[in-house]
Amino acid sequence: MRIINALINLPSSRFKQKIRRIIAPTVAEGWEQYARHYQGKSGRYLGDEWICAEAMGVDVPADQIVLYIDENVIGPFFRTPKVILEIGSGGGRFTEALLPRCNKLLATDTSQAMLKLMRERFAHHPNIEYLLLNGMGLSPIPDKSIDAVFSYDVFVHIQHWDIFNYLSEISRVLVPGGKAIIHHSNTFSDLGWKRFLADVGPSLNRHKLPETFTLMTPEIMKEFTRRLCLILEDSITDVVRRDCISLIRKPNSFTTTSPCCEPCCGMLSRSSPKI
Repeated sequence: MRIINALINLPSSRFKQKIRRIIAPTVAEGWEQYARHYQGKSGRYLGDEWICAEAMGVDVPADQIVLYIDENVIGPFFRTPKVILEIGSGGGRFTEALLPRCNKLLATDTSQAMLKLMRERFAHHPNIEYLLLNGMGLSPIPDKSIDAVFSYDVFVHIQHWDIFNYLSEISRVLVPGGKAIIHHSNTFSDLGWKRFLADVGPSLNRHKLPETFTLMTPEIMKEFTRRLCLILEDSITDVVRRDCISLIRKPNSFTTTSPCCEPCCGMLSRSSPKI
């Protein structure tokens, strides 16, 4: 009762914000809670518990999945960029594969607890920097300062507005000709549909849970990139058969042959209309 009375006495705008945070915690808040709960557990790095070769549809043992994706996707597409931005580094599962490929790795996450685990794991690596994101974009990363962007096991969880917003931000921070590897859901693959059905029960009549997969397809990703004047070079669905790994490139310049009708027709404004 004391909590209810305290909320009632808040100013209207603060009341609404408080209620939203109680009823519908953000995805970032959900993963922060997960990481804090994980801290102190020994024997595994955070993220290792999510690896299941059978569920993912990968034809190698679980301990070889990162190497398999590195050899078949990351290496052939990225080669050796100078600066890599990793969105949602988590416990550093893919960070180990990215570090040898670049001069500098910018590891980002919306969870302070995740970044704490990262700093402990990679304490002796001088070419890695850490940045806490607010879930609203890639601020304060400067425009045209990143050669390559990588994200795995992040876009499967965030909603379409966030996916589009992050793609817009990726376009902003990439140098002309820069590349991005984005792993996301492929709901209508056989294994993707199995995951969708598993998420139905826990998701009914409530806001999205942080760990559930967002309904997504290669076709939606293609349309998002087109509207942001990005080039979707490939949609890989045979490496991790449950999901899709999109290979994206920023044009060297915006011309009449860019993937959208008008240059930057889908770029987002940094301000949102008030409701």
